[in-house]
Amino acid sequence: MKLFATTRSLPLPKWPSSSTGGAGLKKSIVACTACTCLLLLFLASPTQALAQKDNTGTNPANFTYDFRLYTEMAQFKNNGGSLLTTTAEFRWPLGRDVANLLGQEGGKEGGKEGGEKGGSLFYDMGKKFGARFRARYQNLSVDTPGAVPFGTSDVSGIGDFDARILYLAYASKNLILVPGLEAFFDTASNDALGAGTTRLGPVVFAVFPGILGGHSLFAPGYQYVFDISGDGPDVSRSQIDLYFVWLLAKGKNWLIVDPQIVLDHENSKEAMTVEAEWGFMIVPKSGISGWLRPGAGIGTDRPYSWNFEVGLKFVWR
Repeated sequence: MKLFATTRSLPLPKWPSSSTGGAGLKKSIVACTACTCLLLLFLASPTQALAQKDNTGTNPANFTYDFRLYTEMAQFKNNGGSLLTTTAEFRWPLGRDVANLLGQEGGKEGGKEGGEKGGSLFYDMGKKFGARFRARYQNLSVDTPGAVPFGTSDVSGIGDFDARILYLAYASKNLILVPGLEAFFDTASNDALGAGTTRLGPVVFAVFPGILGGHSLFAPGYQYVFDISGDGPDVSRSQIDLYFVWLLAKGKNWLIVDPQIVLDHENSKEAMTVEAEWGFMIVPKSGISGWLRPGAGIGTDRPYSWNFEVGLKFVWR
């Protein structure tokens, strides 16, 4: 249930709406966040990051081809039920796929002479822009003792889809800045499996390589999510992700510690989760790996008591 730094966004608990004149705050936050992203996007001095052959898929600023399939179970607080989510995720350097279809590699069509010098618009786009798409299938089980209907209610079906574009705005040895925009689509086959709205989420995060040791990175991020259409409850929330990674055994394993905070401005609620991931390469040269990711919710407004995720990943170039 990661927010946005590497994989996914935290599913929101459906808190009852209690908006009391929050529209002004909502518009102000939207404007400030959008301006910040635009400044980073257009005013930062882009510097090409050093290419790294990292097949772990743990660095959010490395734009590679990446397919992931993972399943997560989350147990709601007070034994209120559970949510089982299976996600198919695909990432790619935006434009690089078009260049490959056209036979453009580096600077010249159909050849290797161009290398990294550029010359192909689509190929060069893949150095700066990264895209992601996620589709979900979910099973929601809700325990309702003392209510009608009694017992457990189960709902299964397609969840909300989402897509994201990131831009490598600035890169140096010690700092990488990546703003972007994410869209969440109201595609759920059942109202209980989605938010009931289409939402946008401007996002920005910074990557600090090696700040916690030679093979580590710290990538804090911020995202503001707001609804633009739909019949569901109004959405206005800030998401803060504190993302730590350590590569171990020469990149054959990795450890991620990922505290996350959600501030619901519409309902004046706060939630926090902490997750830890142990990853392992299965076929290192082919970029095939897996991971185990347990987590826990913290605070009275936590969306769940605990969660556990298992997944497979294939990274290529």
